[in-house]
Amino acid sequence: MKAAILAIGTELVDGQIVNKNAAWISKQLKDIGLQSSIHLAVPDERELILEALDFCANHGDLIFVTGGLGPTSDDFTRDIISEWTKSPLKFDEASWLQIKERLEPRGFTVKEIQRQQCYFPEGAQILKNLEGTANAFFMEAQNKKFFILPGPPREIQAVWDFAISDWLKTNTKNLDPAVTRSWDTLGIGESDIALIVEGALQGIEVEKGYRVHLPYVEVKISYPKSQEQKYATAIEKLTEALSHCLVTRDQQDVPELLALALKKYSSLSIQDSVTGAYLLNRLTPVTREFIKKSTWSFSNSAIDDSSQLKLFIEHRDEHSCWVILEKGGQRMKDILEAPYKSPLMRERRLQYFAELAMIFWLRYI
Repeated sequence: MKAAILAIGTELVDGQIVNKNAAWISKQLKDIGLQSSIHLAVPDERELILEALDFCANHGDLIFVTGGLGPTSDDFTRDIISEWTKSPLKFDEASWLQIKERLEPRGFTVKEIQRQQCYFPEGAQILKNLEGTANAFFMEAQNKKFFILPGPPREIQAVWDFAISDWLKTNTKNLDPAVTRSWDTLGIGESDIALIVEGALQGIEVEKGYRVHLPYVEVKISYPKSQEQKYATAIEKLTEALSHCLVTRDQQDVPELLALALKKYSSLSIQDSVTGAYLLNRLTPVTREFIKKSTWSFSNSAIDDSSQLKLFIEHRDEHSCWVILEKGGQRMKDILEAPYKSPLMRERRLQYFAELAMIFWLRYI
């Protein structure tokens, strides 16, 4: 069973916003072993949407359509789905009542134009949207299964949690899902990593993939879950071959691991005179949850001596830096040496230092 994800909205194809919904949906599907074969985005143009539905139906068994369920004139996804499935639209009184119950207590006047959000193709199963006014719906047509979802990410997640997650668990339990194992490596280029991997897996028929997300090179192999035992030895062999440059496995993220370790400290101070904004940008998204509950300082030149935990990354020379951790009267210190010597690789060096500093601190926190 494969999925196709179709995003509808001119704002997606003219560069105004990035289609994060497709990535989020694919991640949910990947977690239960389903592959996404297509990500497609089209503007608010009827003929293009109809062609896109044909294309997705040719390449997927489950089709997820996002966007175009709102109350304005450019929200006509339900009309296109009705045309494509040859199912006339029917007004749903319960959805109209839901809009009123959501908006009127908040002081909004419900307008007649919003009635268009309450029409659904005949035979569709309405999926309640607890975070917005546009309910989603599910239907089957031409031997394909369709989930038609609103555009805002929060609303997609709400519908997913309310109805889609359980449906997927029930309807995919007899499948042989895909399993993907991954290795994040640091300090070696993609071509060199590829040579190591190809050598370690020589003669082994398995789907391989590589992804550069600086400063890392990620290695991935995928196979059916039923064949896990078959590939166990290959996984061990590959892990050993990459051990000299291996950082994390199976989607683990260094900043997330560090953030979990930092939660136990009530005060924290970081001095970074080396990486510019790289370290700060990596840590901020994953520490947002608890940063308000502790005393946190981040500086490129000073540190709060009263902090329970003090972390330093200090300049040594162009190609190396000091990384230091202080807590409870103890001081741990090491030199980080970058493998990237060319002046053209300065940005890569800064990224490398930021990652290695976090890895060093993780050892002692």
